Amino acid sequence: MKKYSLKQRFRYWLDKRMSKGTISMVKLLAFVVLGAVLLVTVLVMLFHMQKEGKGFLASFWDNLRSAMSSSFPSSDSGTIGYIILYTFLALVGMIFTGMLIGIFSSTMRGKVLALQKNNPQIMEKGHIVVLGFRFGEYALIEQLITAAWDDKRTIVIAAPYERTDMEDAVRVNLQIPKNVSLIFINADPTNPKTLACCSIPDARSVILQSKDKGRVIKALLAVFALLEGCEKCPEIVASVDGLASDFPQKILADRNVSLLYSNDVVARIISHAATQPDIFKTFMEVISFYGYEFYYGAIENTAGLRFGQIYMASANGIVCGLYRDGKSLLNPDPETEIREDDQFIIFEEEPGDIRLNEPEKRRIPGAVDPPPLPEIRELLIIGANRELPTIIRELPENTEKIRLTGLTPENKKRYLPDDSLFMPEITADYRDISDPAVIREMLEGVQHLILLCDRKKSAEEADAEVMLQIMKLREMKREYGFSFSITAEMISENNRKLLSRENDEDFVVATDLSSMILAQTSEDVRRVGLFTDLLNQEGHEVYLKSALTMGLANLNLSVGELRRRLYAMGYLLIGLRKGEESLNCSDVKETVNLLPSDRLILIGEE
Repeated sequence: MKKYSLKQRFRYWLDKRMSKGTISMVKLLAFVVLGAVLLVTVLVMLFHMQKEGKGFLASFWDNLRSAMSSSFPSSDSGTIGYIILYTFLALVGMIFTGMLIGIFSSTMRGKVLALQKNNPQIMEKGHIVVLGFRFGEYALIEQLITAAWDDKRTIVIAAPYERTDMEDAVRVNLQIPKNVSLIFINADPTNPKTLACCSIPDARSVILQSKDKGRVIKALLAVFALLEGCEKCPEIVASVDGLASDFPQKILADRNVSLLYSNDVVARIISHAATQPDIFKTFMEVISFYGYEFYYGAIENTAGLRFGQIYMASANGIVCGLYRDGKSLLNPDPETEIREDDQFIIFEEEPGDIRLNEPEKRRIPGAVDPPPLPEIRELLIIGANRELPTIIRELPENTEKIRLTGLTPENKKRYLPDDSLFMPEITADYRDISDPAVIREMLEGVQHLILLCDRKKSAEEADAEVMLQIMKLREMKREYGFSFSITAEMISENNRKLLSRENDEDFVVATDLSSMILAQTSEDVRRVGLFTDLLNQEGHEVYLKSALTMGLANLNLSVGELRRRLYAMGYLLIGLRKGEESLNCSDVKETVNLLPSDRLILIGEE
């Protein structure tokens, strides 16, 4: 058998003691100190070094106190033997104290780190649970914080990352007010066991954000498992890439689940932004929690009146539609009679601000035809992805010609299997778009240009290609005097911030848009139908029309008169854009001087 030295045996024994934890180490240190004090006490008494009459226990206590205080003897305190013994005792006490402090400090630091890493049990009720987190993308959290205003709110964010990493990232990029409590949970959103601490059954709403449809499905199933047997389920809102037919609608309805098909939403807003420069920024202002937003509520003494009367009489807010039989109806027929159980869709700063200005005396203006829209001769789309058919379908009917480039014949057949289904003429160009001469030729006569990102690539790579293309197009506009507008699709909000915006440019960011709509619908799930209508080419949409196009340039009108003229054309007036500034139009007595460059923010069908 192998023989071990005494040193090896001692180290092995010490390692075993240390592996047993803090208490074992403290016991060992206490044993060493007490042994040293006992040895010194015995020697002191044996050689009569203490004062006469002092017993063993008194001498032991004095020596222990000396060790704990690490007091060294002076040169005249006694014999050389006395000085050596008490110096030894002081050194033992110093070592003991230092090691004890180190052990407790290390233990406390470990406990604090464990507390930071371990998930707390959420005890609040009515909180918001966000499942999923993306570093560099904070629009959703920012909107949830803004929506709280001065009310106390707890937001629980669960994702498979270290809690401290998520917290540091958010606090560096966002201002967290005192009334909002952010709690980060290190959990897998697809695992019910790790989500149990989020108290999902007691939550007000649950938001799922993920780019992976599979993870959204599994996260929904995990939430369903936690809600099993609950009488009242929180509202669940999920952002997903995919089609509505992919999900069983009855199960979603039974569980209060609303799905936002983010790719579809982005495709629709790209179409609007392409032919209405600045509409993306305007739309984001309309759906944000800053300033005016859409609320649902009743207005007293309106039953029996017509919708047109209510709209014309509304002040301190704008009545935009009705919520009837579980559906949001934007800009219904002016003659629609209001029922007792109807609620209104109101664009106002605070819920309940709206008032009516003698509605029974207001006349509904007679209908007039709006000015014809100028034809869009040619629109160029660079790039392609699976949302291309939706983008083309949502373009306005006054688009005459669409040119596609950056495609191969196989891709065109894949993305657009039947051109005849679309109203405008569609032509495809298969030339190499990396050649500046080819691009320059393509830009001749183009009014609007759409840049689509390659979603098969990573967000960083796809956005980098789009940003590089934008810089090249800007250079061509300056060099050759082109005047087309640019609408670029981007994936990451962080990348959008790297690129400064120039005239007639919109950078449509997928995460920005879906995050803001998620935040809005988590506050009131009825807004799902509202935003679906606003983004659907067949329904009522948000438009940004110039005063010149609408025949209202160089007029000095009250908001009430401007509202009347536009309502006669079929539009609801919700705002006015002067340069980069957006103004609300809720004060009917306010006078506005309309310049040709001013743009009206409208809700209408055309």
